[in-house]
Amino acid sequence: MENRFRDYNLALFSGGRRVFSSQGKGLRPLVECLDACRDFRDCVLHDKIMGLAAARLAADSGIVREIAARTASEPAARFLGARGIPLEAEGTVPAILTQDGGAVCPGERIALAVEDPGRFEKEIRAMIASGAAGQPTGQ
Repeated sequence: MENRFRDYNLALFSGGRRVFSSQGKGLRPLVECLDACRDFRDCVLHDKIMGLAAARLAADSGIVREIAARTASEPAARFLGARGIPLEAEGTVPAILTQDGGAVCPGERIALAVEDPGRFEKEIRAMIASGAAGQPTGQ
């Protein structure tokens, strides 16, 4: 799986062809990808770190049928399993933490606290716009 993330942190594949990729970190690249590729379906998403917020965004988009990640949070793995979306991850961690490892990342906190999909997406977009989305790390 190492080679999957050599040239990107996030990529979306349709029919085996890369249709979007980003070196960015956090949730912003995923939101940009889902916005840019909203007309695609049945895609495979490679996201280096898959937390619950990313899992919910990907699943709710209707674009993604399968996900590959280097690290996934346990809540993300459970959520994707319940939604029938296969996840291939090198490892799982209890939660996605902020880069300094001092707290659960803001996106993961929002995903755990907000059940309504519309409100969840609105809060994630507001967090990204405010710059509060730090650089996550799998811990």
